Amino acid sequence: MLTLALLVLALQGVADLSPAESRTLTVSVTDDKGGPVTGLRTDEVVVLENGVARDVSRLEPETRPLMVAVIVDSSQPIGSLYRLNLVDEVARFVGRLPDGSRYALWTTGDRPTKVVDFTDDASRAGRALKRTFPRGGNTVLDAVIEASEDLKEKEGERTAVVVVSGNGLGFSSYDRTEVVDRALRTGHTFMTVNFQEGAAPGDPGFAGSRDAVGSVGRADYDHVLGSLADRSGGLRETPLSAMGVGRSLEKIAAALGGQYRITYSTLPDLKERKVEVRVARPGVKVSLRGSRS
Repeated sequence: MLTLALLVLALQGVADLSPAESRTLTVSVTDDKGGPVTGLRTDEVVVLENGVARDVSRLEPETRPLMVAVIVDSSQPIGSLYRLNLVDEVARFVGRLPDGSRYALWTTGDRPTKVVDFTDDASRAGRALKRTFPRGGNTVLDAVIEASEDLKEKEGERTAVVVVSGNGLGFSSYDRTEVVDRALRTGHTFMTVNFQEGAAPGDPGFAGSRDAVGSVGRADYDHVLGSLADRSGGLRETPLSAMGVGRSLEKIAAALGGQYRITYSTLPDLKERKVEVRVARPGVKVSLRGSRS
């Protein structure tokens, strides 16, 4: 029995000496007003993995070039809201992106349309949106798939998809579960603004009804846009009206501008990794994108 006990202890000792590996997280850190948090130090950050504190070896601002696909609802149901509350606010948002960013711009009226290909010229966004007239049903779910798959992740870059949509009658070629699964496989961070206007009682698609073939409504937007933001470590905004879109986009710009890369030591071959990042500053919000070796 003594020999067996010594053998067990010896094996445990070998397991404890398993080499550690480094993993890197990308997190957005914003203050209680939605602004970016700057000057964060290593001693202010704790990484918990499966409830165990891990050693943080590096903390640095996220300065890799940013590629963004911006999707804007240009469907008939939002009518005048498009020009009153979306065009200028989206143009301002593009101008607030971190230095060196490139963006593509998509609209969703009638069919997904890329109206600006990837560029660093912020002035093109406003001009392209002003040339677009609201029409047809909202195809934002199809646009999420097309824009996500068009946005190719490249070594040394970071990517994000920003969606601005109302709740008006829309159509999709895909089931909402398929939209979420396909979009998440691209590995992008999703930031979504779903303002609670555009649908009316009695409309096909209102509150998620399926009166029309392929139609989508409020429940579908909530499921897709909410799931994408929550599961990618992004930001989800649901202003009551289109008048709140500007403030929501300010928060998203701050989150993209307040990102950090955190490198920590962990054990290899863990079957599950539940990671939480805490920051020792009052009122801050941390959104975790994901981990990479």
